[in-house]
Amino acid sequence: MPTPWVTEVAAFSKANPTADLGLHLVMTSEWETFRWGGLAPNDKTPSLHDPDGTMPRQTQTVATRAKLDEVERELRAQIDRAYAIGLKPTHVDSHMGALFNTPGLFATYVKVARSYRLPFLAFIGAPSPAGQSVLQPGDIFPDTVIVADNVPKERWNQFYLDAVRNLKPGLSEILFHLGYDDAELRAVTVNHDAYGSAWRQRDIDLVSSAEWKQALKDNKVVLVTWREIQNAMYPATP
Repeated sequence: MPTPWVTEVAAFSKANPTADLGLHLVMTSEWETFRWGGLAPNDKTPSLHDPDGTMPRQTQTVATRAKLDEVERELRAQIDRAYAIGLKPTHVDSHMGALFNTPGLFATYVKVARSYRLPFLAFIGAPSPAGQSVLQPGDIFPDTVIVADNVPKERWNQFYLDAVRNLKPGLSEILFHLGYDDAELRAVTVNHDAYGSAWRQRDIDLVSSAEWKQALKDNKVVLVTWREIQNAMYPATP
């Protein structure tokens, strides 16, 4: 929500009201030259910002420095901004997993999500006992999350095809980072091979391919939307 092109997403949402659109709640600003701060007033959230007014690059900085009341204020500001520009979010998750790094951060994230009746991605990787203690019986979230971290590009498609082939029964999420390897995204992600523009183009090429679509059919994958999860968790959600 703190980045410039959210208004384009709002326009898309109005034209496609049934689309799944979640909020990537932001506590970090990792790119070298494309930088952002928070949406709550900086003087009310000083522990969330570096001296230049932008959010820190590293999740560890958030874990060690962020005050939980300021985190809550910023998360609410981001969600409120979404509603203000016409978005109707279907779920939330955490940019770079920053909100999964301490029990306090995770509990704050879950508290805010519940207050807006929004489902949430609960874990990337193995759940911690402290994180599990925050969850409630009615929570619905992916119990398996798959992301290509250190996969060489020559094995890119095979990694995902193997992931689909090896899925176990349950609710799983595969995290794709979609983007075009063009001048704009190359400028945003300069000096970042991992999660850079070429990385994101590989994801688009994969999910657009006939091979991927056939793999979903062959392995009897049932696609589920976050909107369906939201309606199951909160049946009265309009």
